[in-house]
Formats: sequence, structure tokens, C-alpha cells
Amino acid sequence: MKKFIVFNLLFTILFLSGSKAQSIYSSNADSLILASRTYIPDQSLVKKYNPSSPLWLPIVEAIGLNLTLGSFNYLTGSEFARIGPATIKHNFERGWSTDADGFLTNMFAHPFHGSIYYNLARSNGYNYWTSLAVGAIGSWQWEFFMENEPPAWNDWIMTSYGGSMIGEIFYRFSNLILDESATGGERVWREIGAGIFNPGRLFTRLVTGRTSRITNEKLYEKRILLGEISLGGNNVADGTKFKNGSKSMMLAMDVTYGTIFYEKKIKPFDFFRFNLALNLFNIKIQDGMEKQPMFSVFRIYNIFYGKTKRLSDNSRLLWGIFGHYDFLNNSVYNVGGASVGLGIGYKTPPKKSVQYVGILNVAALLMGGANSDFAPEYKVEFLDSARTYNMGPGGHIRMENIIRFSFGSLYLGYSFWWIHTWDGAPGDELIGMFRPQLRIRIYENWYLGFEYLIYHRRGLYDNYENKNMQNNEQRLFIGYGF
Repeated sequence: MKKFIVFNLLFTILFLSGSKAQSIYSSNADSLILASRTYIPDQSLVKKYNPSSPLWLPIVEAIGLNLTLGSFNYLTGSEFARIGPATIKHNFERGWSTDADGFLTNMFAHPFHGSIYYNLARSNGYNYWTSLAVGAIGSWQWEFFMENEPPAWNDWIMTSYGGSMIGEIFYRFSNLILDESATGGERVWREIGAGIFNPGRLFTRLVTGRTSRITNEKLYEKRILLGEISLGGNNVADGTKFKNGSKSMMLAMDVTYGTIFYEKKIKPFDFFRFNLALNLFNIKIQDGMEKQPMFSVFRIYNIFYGKTKRLSDNSRLLWGIFGHYDFLNNSVYNVGGASVGLGIGYKTPPKKSVQYVGILNVAALLMGGANSDFAPEYKVEFLDSARTYNMGPGGHIRMENIIRFSFGSLYLGYSFWWIHTWDGAPGDELIGMFRPQLRIRIYENWYLGFEYLIYHRRGLYDNYENKNMQNNEQRLFIGYGF
């Protein structure tokens, strides 16, 4: 399912983008023109055609989803699915804990599961916050009733909050695909395309008859979508040298949805950034290095609430509350988490030949994880196993700077995570990632680019000697801006 979702996203963006829009890295992308292409439907029309269902309905649907998945797990012999009154009672007596699932399961699979809960509510007419609450209820019911393992804080946070972030960008992407005036084969493919990565919405549309409804009314919000898709060679090296690494072909996508500097008041997900990277196949693996996993990067950052101010020179200031979801996974390091915090941004006047955009976010990390050499030495109390990464809450800082020229752009990004270990080797993980990128326009919307990523981690441990780690990643690529 993961591969279907990824390639459907790529197909969707290529299908929708065409060649009319400028790249976000283009110096002559006029945000006022782009904002004029945003369509916000009349809410009275939306209520007429897509009225909200009673709130109990998506809650019951979420519980029904849990019962279906739980039955499947039980019939296929999953040990954790052997539940009964005794296991439920024990879960309430034991209370919240943390689990020992793998990094991919905890940091991506659970949020994706939560996105289905979320969209059961979102597609029934509810806003972001109510849909987040329905996701939290669905996850809580699963943790206490559907497993014979104690309920896990990390699962509940990542499934409900992380799931709401993935769920909302999937909802926005499906808005761009759906067209109820379409008929025949086009209509079928649009419904399937929207449903592959938004199964919660597809279920609602099927049971309400919307998948076959024909109307010329425009019912779904659509905002401008800009970005770049690129293909190139990637080398992940342990340490700071280039030659000792694991080389692969990488397909990457960077998407910006919405415009924030030209809206006075910004609501949840009126703007978000989405980054995806896939290792298509490994070209060369150095001695001592591991094969690169296919699924390498899945990152979201969005705005929940914000305001802008135009200054006297027509430059813009932005401040607000931002959310972050991060999943970084390769043969050297694993970093993941979900956070929320404050942010401020600045954009130079649009008529300048050289433009600058900068955003700084400081956030609370609700739950995060990072690989550690010492984590496997700590077995989980209720399982005969141990995780390979430390996990816990902490803090997160993200800074982005983009300088746009007529011939390309320079991007300077830095992310920092502080993770205080709840489970794993007691202590703190301090992780930083500096990511400069240079893009040069070679023809119309085609770019040649180079990226050099420096990753550093310092582990401060209670029971072990502190550990420092560095590695670097290089990437040469060709990209198309849409």
C-alpha cells in the first residue's frame, strides 16, 4: 500500500500541474496572481450538497474500522490480537506505557492509520480540530480494547496528531483530483486516485452515493500547488568523507500548497510544505554500509493559525502557530517525530530581481525517535524484545531560507531535534541537520541541482559514555518545477 500511495501522489501532481505554474524557486512567480487561482466554495452550497453527518457516525465508523482490522489480525494469527475481557481489564489496570514496535511502524505506519480515522470525520463535514478529536478517540479505543499489549503513549500521539497532519494533506490532495462534473472513465480514475491515499474519504463517498453523483457545482476547496519533482544520484556516507557511502538513484518531490504571505488571516492547512524522497534502487553499497531503504523522507510542515502584515516597502511579515511531522530514514540515521510551536517569517517585495523568503519555527516535540547504539540494551518490560531507537518528547527548531534569482535559487535549511528518552538508553539525543541546495535553471522549468546534507548527533547518556556522530549526504539531480 505504501508504494501505491507514493506513486499515486506523483501521478496526481504531474496530472494536475501541467506547465502553467511557476516553480516555488522561480524569481518571477507572482504570489498575487497565484492567490487569484485559489477557489473557495460557497459554504451554503457545500452544506446543501455535502451536509455534515451526526458526530457519532464517524466515531462509530472508526470503531468499526478497528473491529475489522482486529478481526483480520486475529484470523491471521497475530499474537497481539488475542484479546478478551481479561486483556482489556489488564490494559486499564496497567495504564499508559510505550511499545517496542519498529521505527517505520511507530513513526509512519501509525500516523497513516490515524489519517484514515481523521478522514472518516473530515469527509463527513467536520473541520480539522473535530476530525483530530475523532482520530484520538479511534486510537484510544484501539490501544485499550484491540491489543493484549498495554496502551502506548507514543502510538496514541503519533496516530492521532501525526495522523491528522497526513490526513489533512491527503484530504487537500484529493480535493484537487475530485471533479463531480466528470463522467465515464475519467470519473472512475479520479475517484480511485483520490481514494488510494484517502480511503476514509472514499468509504464516505461510496456510502453517501457521491462517487456517482453528477453536478456542475464546484464543491471542493482548491489552492495553488507549486513545487518540483526531481531525479538524481544520491550518496549517504558515514562520517564526513564522500567516498565511503551507499549510492542510489533518488526520486524526490517538494510541494508547496497555498500562499501565506498574501492572506491576512490563515486557517489550519491553508498552507503546507510536503517533502518526499524515494531510493529507487541501490547503485553501489560500500563495505560496512547497509542497503538504502526505499522510503527515505516524508516531511510535512503546516500552519494552524497565522496573520500577516505588509510593511511600508511592500515586504511581508508572518507569525503564527505551525505544525511539523518528520520521518527521515536511511542506512545511517533514523529521525522521526511530531511537533507544534510558534513561527515567524519574512518575504521581500515581489518586484525585486532577487527575492528572499525566510521562516523560523520553535516547537515542542510531542513525540520523537532517533536510532541509538545503546537502545537495544533496554528490553521492553512486557515484551521479549528491544527497540533500536530512543523515543520520547523534547523540542524542535526548523529554519528555512530561500534566495531566488532569475537563473535559479539557493536554499539553506536547518532542523534540530532534542529528544529526551522515555524508552531506550536514558539520556538525551541532540540532532541537527543542515541542508543547503543550489538550483540552476537550464531550460524553462527544468533545473540542475546539487544538495549537500550534513547530519550530526550528540548522545548525552546517564549510563554510558557520551557519543558524537556525523555523516553527510550528497545529491546531484535534474528537476522540473511545476
